[in-house]
Amino acid sequence: MKTTIANATTILALSVLCAAPPAHAQDTRGNVFHRGDAIPWGEPNNGARYVALYGDMNTEGEAFVFRLEVQTGFEIRPHTHPVNEHLTVLSGRFFVQLGETMDKEDATAYGPGSYIVIAAGVPAYMWAEEEAVIQVHGVGAMTTEFITPGAPGEPRP
Repeated sequence: MKTTIANATTILALSVLCAAPPAHAQDTRGNVFHRGDAIPWGEPNNGARYVALYGDMNTEGEAFVFRLEVQTGFEIRPHTHPVNEHLTVLSGRFFVQLGETMDKEDATAYGPGSYIVIAAGVPAYMWAEEEAVIQVHGVGAMTTEFITPGAPGEPRP
């Protein structure tokens, strides 16, 4: 099943806005601890799972970290963010390329351990040809603006 950015955006928005407070073990000094075998993943939705690990990506000036587990066929068409987007590939291969037009022949595959920063305002697109887990972090507020807004199936603001 192919997961589009519309579905991923819905997953992220619902997970962040409608979920209980972030599921993590936090001590009284603000330290957060997650055991790898106990990451509180959400339920699969349209071939992707999301988990907020720290902070709130919707809050201006707040650091955030989340993970996205994507299935084969997942893609995010050309878009920008108003803040730098930091990506670390934890497993699988994730394709990333800069530009306003999606050209899968021109993209680079990044494997486990790869680290990518896409600067604020720079158009980029991404996809997966196999299951992959990506960790994303930055300082909010992180919103997404598509290069070609209003495509079929994309949620309207």
